[in-house]
Amino acid sequence: MKQAVIQTLERINKVRVLPTGRLFVAGEATVNIRTATQKSGFKYWFDVTPSFYSSVNFFLFACGDVSTVYVFPTTKLQLLLEGASLGGAKQVPNFTIFADTDELEAAGSGGHRKSIAEHLNAYALMTQA
Repeated sequence: MKQAVIQTLERINKVRVLPTGRLFVAGEATVNIRTATQKSGFKYWFDVTPSFYSSVNFFLFACGDVSTVYVFPTTKLQLLLEGASLGGAKQVPNFTIFADTDELEAAGSGGHRKSIAEHLNAYALMTQA
């Protein structure tokens, strides 16, 4: 699925994959792509590597397929995940995206969801960077 997201971006912008394989450049922006298959219904679970906050301009979260990709400027994502519970071996912020309602719920937020509808397939944000 990551390759499908890159192909979508290639139609919009020139894309060059960086040597690490986890980051790429789209125009002037450095981007991290994260993909997830369905967790349950329209729920998709993700985590984010905080060290990337200083390395990338945008995070892209693909939910199930290339038609549902949320594009977040790094600073916006940091705000959305402020106070999120840490988990996994690397102890990084965890969150769930609800693709049916375009909402994000940070782990440990007590079920509080935030609207992220403006970020759905918002590839144009990357050309404005």
